[in-house]
Amino acid sequence: MENSQENTLAVNNDLVLEIQAQVYLKETRKWAKFMAIVGFIFMGIMVLASLAMFAFSGSVGSLMPFPMGAIGFLYIALAGVYFFPIYYLLQFSNKAKQALLVQNTQSLTESMKYLKSHYKFIGIFTIVMLALYPIGIIVAMVVGFNQGF
Repeated sequence: MENSQENTLAVNNDLVLEIQAQVYLKETRKWAKFMAIVGFIFMGIMVLASLAMFAFSGSVGSLMPFPMGAIGFLYIALAGVYFFPIYYLLQFSNKAKQALLVQNTQSLTESMKYLKSHYKFIGIFTIVMLALYPIGIIVAMVVGFNQGF
């Protein structure tokens, strides 16, 4: 008897979004789509900039104190890393739109999965960068001291 009551409670314990929550989700979805589009545009600019660096590395390479080709590869790598959080944000927006249009719980769940993936990626990336900054500062100081400023 107790087991059937627990199952009944679990079945009837669905999450319901109030109208105001749907309004918030709709507005958040729009901003997420805007940010994803802007992100893809900037990612494209990064790829174009890296191609320009590859093209000009031969002609201006001797004038620059650092290899332009290496910076081009760095831009390509950063654009590749930048792709994933932007993709997750766009998928969140698309799935949230679908969930709101057809009142589909499965689409809402998928949209939340993509939002979680977006923030998880950003969080891990932030941790990695926080770990790399001190190393970069130490390397810069060592190189600076060795060259006499």
